[in-house]
Amino acid sequence: MCSEETFRKTAELFSNPLFKKSFFDFFLKMQAEGIEAARRFWKMNPASENFPFGVEMFEKMADFYIILGFVPGYKHEETVKEKERLRKENEFLRETMKQLQMNIFSEAGDRMQGVWESIISKQFEMNKDMSRNFFGFLKGLK
Repeated sequence: MCSEETFRKTAELFSNPLFKKSFFDFFLKMQAEGIEAARRFWKMNPASENFPFGVEMFEKMADFYIILGFVPGYKHEETVKEKERLRKENEFLRETMKQLQMNIFSEAGDRMQGVWESIISKQFEMNKDMSRNFFGFLKGLK
């Protein structure tokens, strides 16, 4: 059936990170589309006179695609709900961090402006004192 060469080539293929990611993305997409197609067709054609076991067959087909992912249906649904909850929580945390950073930057800007104004006012005072001393020194020379 499968030779050592086939196994070696398959192992090499799966050791490639690009192939591994793309393969599993394709596999997950195929699984999700298969589940959706089965559910859609099941809703369109519930049962007909010619095919009385159609509903059960479509349920089993949906279960097959769910099992194909090696995850039970309820676990898959829980994971999807958890993913959505985590996405919303992550969005909330990002927004909160952004607001905190903006507050910190605005407070730091206000403090820097205060420090800058105090430095400039002290510089003006020093310049006034220096000019008074200079003019006082010049008057003393006459």
